[in-house]
Amino acid sequence: MAKEWTEADLKEIAQQLSCPSGEMGIATGERMNRSNLNMTKRGFDILAIANNDTVLEIGPGNAVQADAVVNAAEGVRYVGVDISETMIQEAQRRNTGLVASNQVSFVLSDGQTMPFADNSFDKILTVNTVYFWQDPVSYIAEIYRVLKPGGRFALVFADKGFMDNLPFTQYGFQTYDKSMAINLLQSAPFSLEAILEEIDHTIGNLGHPVERPIIIALAKK
Repeated sequence: MAKEWTEADLKEIAQQLSCPSGEMGIATGERMNRSNLNMTKRGFDILAIANNDTVLEIGPGNAVQADAVVNAAEGVRYVGVDISETMIQEAQRRNTGLVASNQVSFVLSDGQTMPFADNSFDKILTVNTVYFWQDPVSYIAEIYRVLKPGGRFALVFADKGFMDNLPFTQYGFQTYDKSMAINLLQSAPFSLEAILEEIDHTIGNLGHPVERPIIIALAKK
């Protein structure tokens, strides 16, 4: 029998997806690994990590992907920034060796400003975080600020038409379609290099197989 989700259940799911915390947050991080695996891979693929790149991932969760990023080319350094203290702790635990070798680091942030100097990163990726940005125009400007001139940013998310049909997205999500994402990027002002629309086959956050339309926007500073 399918589980009946109460309003309290759905609010808790939405809150944990926004900022995982505690034991439930750790479990949420594991689910997000499975759910976002292909979207994250596609985002890094389109960024084309090169030798000596410094790469920032916004909202890496427990960062099981960090190892693949630093091994994508020679001399790569990976930084993960997250608003969840639970996810920062899990990411550090899962990547102890890479942290010790200074190839990887994790930084807690307030989700509104980037705690980095101007022109710090060659490549930046974020997957399924845009829904939770409190001030999107201000935050995209922060991303633009910390990206090096000529650097690239990949914004990856599930399309609004799909997201709006999920029962928990009414609680604190701002969903996006392609045109909304383009307008947001151009406000920074990023220059749009490519925008891909694909179908992602995955397991959703309620535990069911889903086919979701995703958007991968590649922008350049």
